[in-house]
Amino acid sequence: MARFETLVRTYKNAFISVALIIFCVMAAFFAIIPAARKTIEAFGELKRMNEQTSILQKKLDTLQSLSEDTLRHDLSTVLSAVPFDRSFATLFETVEGIANRTGVSITDMSISGSATLATPSASKLSATDKKLGTRTIPFSVAVTGPLPSIEQFITLVPGVRRLLRIRVFSITFPKSERPVSIMIDLDGFYEPLPTNIGAVKATLPTLSEADTNVIARLVEMPLIAERVEGGQSLPPPLIGKVKEDPFAP
Repeated sequence: MARFETLVRTYKNAFISVALIIFCVMAAFFAIIPAARKTIEAFGELKRMNEQTSILQKKLDTLQSLSEDTLRHDLSTVLSAVPFDRSFATLFETVEGIANRTGVSITDMSISGSATLATPSASKLSATDKKLGTRTIPFSVAVTGPLPSIEQFITLVPGVRRLLRIRVFSITFPKSERPVSIMIDLDGFYEPLPTNIGAVKATLPTLSEADTNVIARLVEMPLIAERVEGGQSLPPPLIGKVKEDPFAP
């Protein structure tokens, strides 16, 4: 016992130093190091937030430099050419408007069954749609009329703002003087609006010169579903017309 007390008195200062070192090591391990790690993470998060704020500020500056009226006009023009849904009403009105303008008669119009089953956003792109880069509505139209009017109809179809594409057509020439009959397979176009917001770091797309030229070309195309030459309104559509009272005769 005496030897232990002598050892303690001899190495008292050394024991205190070792105890302090052990305490400091434990404090560093359990307190200082985690606190330092949290501080580094906080600085890293602050840096990321500053970067995101800078990117968002640049996007805001870009948007503020644009004219809202111009953007609305451009969007309206594009959607009138390629709606965000199938818009069967404008499809029918456009075809009937072309028929009224060219002096032909529509005897039949049918839409592919696959075009009416799924919702626009849920429908899958076909191989043709993937190649075109947009969704299509396949439909057929039977038209009769004088041959010059038929030619005008075929020429005008791809030139209206509700974009349509003629895939194939067949003409029947009667032996008598009766009107010429033609069956046309067409595609109407639509594309759902995007539902996902891009990431903060995603580049804000801007209209290229080619995009501007396309919009300018669409503006020049007649929106035939609304007006004909001379500003006269077209007659009510025979197909796709919505009645205010569904039970009215």
